[in-house]
Amino acid sequence: MQIIVTGHGKFASGFASTVKMLAGQITGVSYLDFTDQMSEEELEAKFQSKLAKDPQAVFFCDLLGGTPYKQAVLLTKKYPQIAVIAGGNIGALLEVGLQGNFTAATDAHQVAQQLLTATKNATNEFKVKKKPHLEPEDPDGI
Repeated sequence: MQIIVTGHGKFASGFASTVKMLAGQITGVSYLDFTDQMSEEELEAKFQSKLAKDPQAVFFCDLLGGTPYKQAVLLTKKYPQIAVIAGGNIGALLEVGLQGNFTAATDAHQVAQQLLTATKNATNEFKVKKKPHLEPEDPDGI
């Protein structure tokens, strides 16, 4: 099983750089950018090359409906065992990737669900907790 991180511009190589900085290499994860110099056919060929090495895969794409996502989805006709997700984050990739057990998994859709759950859990908003309002003490002690 492999995870193929892909997206527009330097999305994938940016993920690779961040993962390397935080955790080193993650076995079974590869990174494939879709640059403005590439055609959709070239991207598909690169995807096919990755799947020729291991047809069990989860495509971890930047945008729902973007070209990398669409090309990966089109491959599900030939490779129904692959899963395609969009909108994942570094936290999810690290959480699932560093567990190390995804490479031995036999169901890409289960790994995809782990990535989606981890993505949702890693997405949050910081909020300052407000202290309860206390009445000021009476200066006369009453």
